[in-house]
Amino acid sequence: MPRSSAGSTDETLQGSLFGEPEPAPRATNPDANRDPIEDPGELSDAELGADAAARPRQRAAEETPTQSDASQTADPSATNQNETNQNDKDEPAWSHHSQVTPEQLTPMLRHYVELKLAHPERVLLYRLGDFFECFFEDAITLSRELELTLTGKEAGKAIGRVPMAGIPHHAAERYCSDLIRRGYSVALCDQLETTPSKGSLLKRDITRVLTPGTVLEEGMLSARRNNWLAAVVVEPATHQHPFRWGLAQADVSTGEVEVLQREGSDALHQQLAQLEASELLWSGDDSAPAWCPDRLRLTPMASTPFSRPEAEAALLQHYNLAGLEGLGLPELPLALRAIGGLLRYLRDTQPLEDDARVPLDVPTIVHNGDALVLDAQTRRNLELTATQRDGVLPGSLLWAIDRTLTAMGGRCLRRWLEAPLMQRQAIEQRQAIVTTLVEQRSLRQALRRLLRPMGDLERLAGRAGAGHAGARDLVAIADGIERLPKLAAQLRSVEGTIQGGPPWLDTLLQPEQPLLQLADSVRHALIDTPPLALSEGGLIHDGVDPLLDGLRNQLDDQEAWLAQQEQQERRLSGISTLRLQYHRTFGYFLAVSKAKAAAVPEHWIRRQTLTNEERFITPELKEREGKIFQLRARACQREYELFVQLREQVGAMAAPIRAAARAVAGLDALTGLADVAATGGYCAPTLSDSRELTLKAARHPVVEQLLVERRFTPNDVALGQDTDLVVLTGPNASGKSCYLRQIGLIQLMAQIGSWVPAEAAHVGIADRIFTRVGAVDDLAAGQSTFMVEMAETANILHHASDRSLVLLDEIGRGTATFDGLSIAWAVSEHLAGTLQSRSVFATHYHELNALEKERPNVANFQVLVEETGEDLLFLHQVSPGGASRSYGIEAARLAGVPAPVVQRARQVLDQLVA
Repeated sequence: MPRSSAGSTDETLQGSLFGEPEPAPRATNPDANRDPIEDPGELSDAELGADAAARPRQRAAEETPTQSDASQTADPSATNQNETNQNDKDEPAWSHHSQVTPEQLTPMLRHYVELKLAHPERVLLYRLGDFFECFFEDAITLSRELELTLTGKEAGKAIGRVPMAGIPHHAAERYCSDLIRRGYSVALCDQLETTPSKGSLLKRDITRVLTPGTVLEEGMLSARRNNWLAAVVVEPATHQHPFRWGLAQADVSTGEVEVLQREGSDALHQQLAQLEASELLWSGDDSAPAWCPDRLRLTPMASTPFSRPEAEAALLQHYNLAGLEGLGLPELPLALRAIGGLLRYLRDTQPLEDDARVPLDVPTIVHNGDALVLDAQTRRNLELTATQRDGVLPGSLLWAIDRTLTAMGGRCLRRWLEAPLMQRQAIEQRQAIVTTLVEQRSLRQALRRLLRPMGDLERLAGRAGAGHAGARDLVAIADGIERLPKLAAQLRSVEGTIQGGPPWLDTLLQPEQPLLQLADSVRHALIDTPPLALSEGGLIHDGVDPLLDGLRNQLDDQEAWLAQQEQQERRLSGISTLRLQYHRTFGYFLAVSKAKAAAVPEHWIRRQTLTNEERFITPELKEREGKIFQLRARACQREYELFVQLREQVGAMAAPIRAAARAVAGLDALTGLADVAATGGYCAPTLSDSRELTLKAARHPVVEQLLVERRFTPNDVALGQDTDLVVLTGPNASGKSCYLRQIGLIQLMAQIGSWVPAEAAHVGIADRIFTRVGAVDDLAAGQSTFMVEMAETANILHHASDRSLVLLDEIGRGTATFDGLSIAWAVSEHLAGTLQSRSVFATHYHELNALEKERPNVANFQVLVEETGEDLLFLHQVSPGGASRSYGIEAARLAGVPAPVVQRARQVLDQLVA
């Protein structure tokens, strides 16, 4: 074909690929048949300048705008306005998928837009080769959030280039994890076939939807805390009934499901604040309802999945039930609708995995009175799982007492702290095991050695049931199951001393035989250290499957032939250094050095030239290569099929695996508490159903670990017998708040079954713990520090009972002196008189010491301080009696207030006192 014709075809193809206008046909050149141009040779700079002057070149004309461009430029003012708007937004052209006409897009991008229309609220990752790509607004989001380069892709002649950004498919989990942490949901569109049908695109579809509440991947989850997905249904207050709500919460990764139904918007707000769900589903129109905590991530849904018929159908389908009476949910209609909507959402996020449903436990109904009530303020003030100032784990109670060795044990201990028990028998069952493990150090250490290497069986079983587990996950499950008989053997050695332990103890003492058989099956099939990739072979042991063994025998024969071929070619060529090698891209080849390349036989075909060697193939080698590839592909496919069968077998046993895992988690938590008690000098508290709270030489479990240069000063506590209210006075920074918190923490620790930091303790079980410690405001809600203080105080006075523990610090300090004193006095009288709650009231209003003379159940205590001249020594010792001074000016001096200010403050104080 003539070169000019080929050049014309190339240009036409180029214009079609990149969306440029097709080049106009070239005019016939009248001088086409003239003599060929002679080579002028090398020209000097002067000669080139003369040539440019003789034949000046013209600037290329601007491209003719397309019809769509012409319509946009018909009105100059509109054009300027469009340019201004685009510059204001600082976004590239085609920044949203709704701006394009799908018919004008290339087939691939048209499919992308169709999928995006079905998932407009999610970031759509579209598999193209080795990358997941995003387009339009998702590309801009991906580029901004993950700091990736924003590029473009041709979308058709009428559209031009559209924004594009992508991530490598092998790193998708890491990038998706970053998006999930930033609050985005991700829809993964993957390839469903390896080779496309003739004349069509490679088949792709949404295979997974990742949302903050539905992720299963280990890298996207916090190992030591639950990842709750919640759904709520509310009924506004009417003349017939108050505000009512039903809540369902599920940890998809561990299978736990809980439902509850209550009344009151404040109760819903408190429940959601305590839950800290990763995602909350609801079907209301308000994007920020008053009962929803500020930082909670709301996911709107249609109202249909939350209707009673749809919810019942979802429950029956997911749990394969004939009726719902056995679940106890028909009596809780709002909770039933909430769990139904949650199950529908889970089904929608796994569109292609109907056969591998996420395994979930049967819903557990949470009743009032099942656990000690801790409102959000109390959790924050007591710093149970995070510090009040920085919101981090170090410095919290969980940090101080968590010595668990497994991730599931860590989650178990966190749940215990968030929901302490109220039934004395259940508490004493836990405490009995802790006592045994404290007293028998060798047993405790033996159990911890067995627990240390165990994987997260709860979540591993969930991934297997959902069809997401890898070969290493199954090996970890088998390893954990194989440790169950060893744990049982250790526990049986002291079985007589822990009679009446928690119900889950029987699961550990008698491991289920089917579980042990399952572990044997996994060990028999999978090698000990399988690769990460599931489709490249190397997973299954020899002797497991006859078909796989036959394929491997054939491959061994081919390997033997390759070895013979290498020796034969060495002999024929006379090149002793010849090597027969394999490359993933080029296949099999014969490699020789550069020096020997000229002496190769004639039947060799050059394949590749490198710096130091030449690579060749032979027709026979190439033919055999195809057979080897076919055999290898069949063997890999067979291994994958066997692995999938094994994974389904493990997934079917998810429920008993999780039951064993929760028993192991409980043992891990109790073993860790025993280790803390044994090394920290704790005591076993005596529990009772009375109101008594007596502590001898009690210590703060966190502060004593943080002190390095000096020891913590212990103090006594006596409440609930002769004294219901303690009025605690003393200087600033003397330790009053620490004293309050340590009382609350010891009460809580006793009710999770732990030993407590004291020499002796008698603890009556409380129904609620209330704290009002520290000064905070809520500017977003328009509430000052004093208003927040009063709101929290009102909540305490409305809900406290005679079995509650109330810890108050500085009530009434945020207003005028006499107003504050009056409020503090009235609150104290109400606590000691009407409510008779066990209470400690720390205050600087020394006038409250007079209450001791008015009421027999009020006692005054003070934090001692030693004053030597101008120096002030805090003793941190609590003793009977009331303080007469607060030493505020001395505390200000110690804090670094300038001396002239301190001196002037003393003068003003003397004038006021006089």
